[in-house]
Amino acid sequence: MIDEGGRPGGAWWGTVRTAFGVGWRLLVVQVVFSAVGVGGQWVGWALQRAGMGLAGYVVMLLSGGLAAAWGWSAKLRILDGGHGVAAALRPDLRRVGRLAVWLVVLGLVGLLEVLRYLDVRLYVDLVVSSAILPIQLGALYLAFGAALLPMAVLLEGRGFGRAWGLSHGDWRTALRVLPVVLVHSFLSAMLEQVQLVELASHTPPSELLPAYVLSCVLAALLALVTTVLLYAAYRSAPRRVRRAAPVPRLQEI
Repeated sequence: MIDEGGRPGGAWWGTVRTAFGVGWRLLVVQVVFSAVGVGGQWVGWALQRAGMGLAGYVVMLLSGGLAAAWGWSAKLRILDGGHGVAAALRPDLRRVGRLAVWLVVLGLVGLLEVLRYLDVRLYVDLVVSSAILPIQLGALYLAFGAALLPMAVLLEGRGFGRAWGLSHGDWRTALRVLPVVLVHSFLSAMLEQVQLVELASHTPPSELLPAYVLSCVLAALLALVTTVLLYAAYRSAPRRVRRAAPVPRLQEI
């Protein structure tokens, strides 16, 4: 059970302490779905190298969205419902499917990459133009607004509007969510670039594998910490923000 405490920030700290108590279960689940995500990336890269660039990016977008949504479901079942690993892996297919669709739609960077295979000239013009900065800032703001989307969909059965209201409904919640989004966006972009550079290099596989595995491990740990901090921000949202809908725990679903 989450210890919400009787002081400001009590729910946030209680959630983080609870996460430490179930850390090994969260880590197992994160490793499973990180491996699934990496598998989807490898299939996508293989398709790209075979000359099917658009198909490769579509595979990466869809597999990444599904793995992320299912992973969120499993981790929330552990954090919110106290489930074991095996029980946590059993998804609510309808809600996981809805979240996966949202994550794919909100993957603006991935969708921008797909444009490269639809109209390469338009893609290049867009990337080198002054419009790319507003697009990137807009994507960051959208990521902030959608940061609590997994909780809105998986715990409440709601959608993007609910997530937007949660992240904008109270300044304390916004201050807990915004740094997480900024740090996650920056570090995940760096790790992704490292992985792409490694795979595009002519380094022998025996020398490439350790660095690639390390970047994947760091990405998995980043995703795990992000999950805990965003869930803590959700649980510590003031009652006046959360009262728009009941906030059940997953053992009640």
